[in-house]
Amino acid sequence: MKNRIIALTALSIVLVSCNSDKTRLEQRSEPADSVAVETKADKASDTSGEFDITTIPVSEAALGEFPFVNPPKDYCFGYCSSWEGKADAKDIKDKDKEYFAVNGKLIPQEGKTYKVAVEKNRNIDNKRFSRLFVLNAFEKDIKALGGVQVNNVPVTSDEFKRVGEEELITRGYGKSIDQNLLDDIKTYVIRTKDREVWIQFNLMDEESGRIAVLEKPATK
Repeated sequence: MKNRIIALTALSIVLVSCNSDKTRLEQRSEPADSVAVETKADKASDTSGEFDITTIPVSEAALGEFPFVNPPKDYCFGYCSSWEGKADAKDIKDKDKEYFAVNGKLIPQEGKTYKVAVEKNRNIDNKRFSRLFVLNAFEKDIKALGGVQVNNVPVTSDEFKRVGEEELITRGYGKSIDQNLLDDIKTYVIRTKDREVWIQFNLMDEESGRIAVLEKPATK
């Protein structure tokens, strides 16, 4: 009996020692801090508000005529009663400014602009404006030109206030930004060898939308 007790005690000591050694080994194998590996894709989708144009691949696509994108079938830019299938010269400014949402921050850009409403052409049929249909059409066309999305996160009311209502609304430097739709602003950048094209739109289901296109020389 005494021998059995001694044997069991010895076995318990061995097991405790093994478990202790295993715990120390596991602790040594775990890194003290996790290290994030940053890639160009990570930087482009960063939510800090920082933006590096060099993260956007250079597009070799033929962009065509400014403003480079068209409304989808049965939709129009501006008032449909005056839409002739191309941008109206009165809506194009050779020098203007627009605020673009990038990673949740509003960043001003200056260049040639085209800012208009996006409407459903009810002269053709009486169907309501479809946000999803227009969204898919724009995204398909922009990506075909080499566009990269740089905003798909909400712009906070604090960020809107930081820039200011006078700048964004009164002066009209934020015509593609709807104060009531700050959580759904889509922004894309097309980068070529000699220019940058910024495209931003905001769409309201069953209502209408707004789009802004800005072209500027490539950042050196």
